[in-house]
Amino acid sequence: MNIIIPIFSIIVLVLINIVLSYNEKKLYWLYELSHFVGGFILAVLFFNFLDKKSVLFAVLIVGCFWEIYEQFINRNKTIKKFFENKFRYYIIPSTLLDTLLDLSLAVVGAMFYLYLF
Repeated sequence: MNIIIPIFSIIVLVLINIVLSYNEKKLYWLYELSHFVGGFILAVLFFNFLDKKSVLFAVLIVGCFWEIYEQFINRNKTIKKFFENKFRYYIIPSTLLDTLLDLSLAVVGAMFYLYLF
């Protein structure tokens, strides 16, 4: 399968999240859905190169890096204000439960893709 479509889809998904992030809690469901969809799209991408078990592990690793990025932004007030003022990109404070839910949804999205294909 062509890798351009999944890469383009991930970029679009991130941009949609950035654009809609100023609504914060009103669209919280969108963030949860985007973790599921992101896991699905990453599985599409990684399935071109890896076997099924490795795809799940790769999606989990990418999800962990994304959650580390969110934690880093939340803890660094200067960078957080820069994103908010310059790009109107708001990251809601995350909890351990939120982080675990996000990672779980990404893996479930990948599992859904692997189940279908």
